[in-house]
Amino acid sequence: MAGKRADPLIHRKNDYMAEGHKRLRILHALSTREFAGTERHVAQLTALQAQEHNVTLLLERHTRDPRTGGDITEHLAPSVRIIRAGRLGYLWRLAALWRSGHYDIIHTHLGRASARVSWLRRLGLGGDAPIIATLHTRYRGRSYGVHDGLVCIAQWQLNTLPIEQKQRAIVVPNWTTLTVSPEERQRQRAQMRALLGLPETAFLVVAAGRMVPEKGFSCLLKAWRDAGMEHRATLVLVGDGPERAALEAQAQFAPDIRFLGYRADMPELLAAFDAFVLPSEHEPFGLVLLEAMAAGLPVCATAAGGVLDILANEPDSCIQPESVEALVVGLQRLRTCNVSNRDMTAWRPAAQVKRLDDFYKALTHS
Repeated sequence: MAGKRADPLIHRKNDYMAEGHKRLRILHALSTREFAGTERHVAQLTALQAQEHNVTLLLERHTRDPRTGGDITEHLAPSVRIIRAGRLGYLWRLAALWRSGHYDIIHTHLGRASARVSWLRRLGLGGDAPIIATLHTRYRGRSYGVHDGLVCIAQWQLNTLPIEQKQRAIVVPNWTTLTVSPEERQRQRAQMRALLGLPETAFLVVAAGRMVPEKGFSCLLKAWRDAGMEHRATLVLVGDGPERAALEAQAQFAPDIRFLGYRADMPELLAAFDAFVLPSEHEPFGLVLLEAMAAGLPVCATAAGGVLDILANEPDSCIQPESVEALVVGLQRLRTCNVSNRDMTAWRPAAQVKRLDDFYKALTHS
């Protein structure tokens, strides 16, 4: 059973499907023990689809992140059926569900689940339902080469697909449901400054994500030092991961750099800050960037991967990846940058989930 109810924002009734469409039986397969951007996306997607379809999610026997304590089951809608891998393992349970004939679509996420369903098909051990995968990272033929359909979350992924796979692929970007009221913003701001022991006028720049080398946090710390932001702003890093200890050592004795660790109240927490920076070497999509924009923050992000799609209308907010010098300029710009209300209509779930639904229907009728 699921734990806490998912964020009420993702339970709102959405008119993303036309009335009279066939009710599909969808099996999502996700093999993970983390709770990061992909897992949040799957939680939101399954909740939205469950408003119109029968949705099941196959998970590992244990899904709680041993480092952060995050668990996808605490964010799933009650209407989403959860099945866990049994004693014989994830592969056996996936094969049994696929061959049961109880599902119209098998939708895999990330490499482990996708590779397993590919292996079953190559050995003739799968069922008749078509299989699709969302590319949350890069395309790999071993994991995705025999899927009937591929969902790219950004244009760069579609551009790199082999010709055969490109013909059966579609771009359906991630989305955000985040909205922040002025009252909520004020409350979050006051609480964050009290937590950090800073005055109400403190200017806070936030970076958030899993602390691994490709996220570029080490480069950000170097740029923060070189940008001379002391006494003008405080950098707050939200998240955890294997690189955290090294980053804390790198920032030692820097009172204007704070580490909050993993927070379960993201993305709403973004409203507590004044600006956002994304220093990733490569970002398949950049959901946290999209959420920061929805929270009304000025942003600075490396022009890598899906960031180019998100910031297509804000090119001045893009900087060169893996460049301390570019980050210095971007950070200094944030201090004086004002943002008017953005139109986030294109990044709301209605249109994207409708496109995915049509993609399902095309595959089941082909």
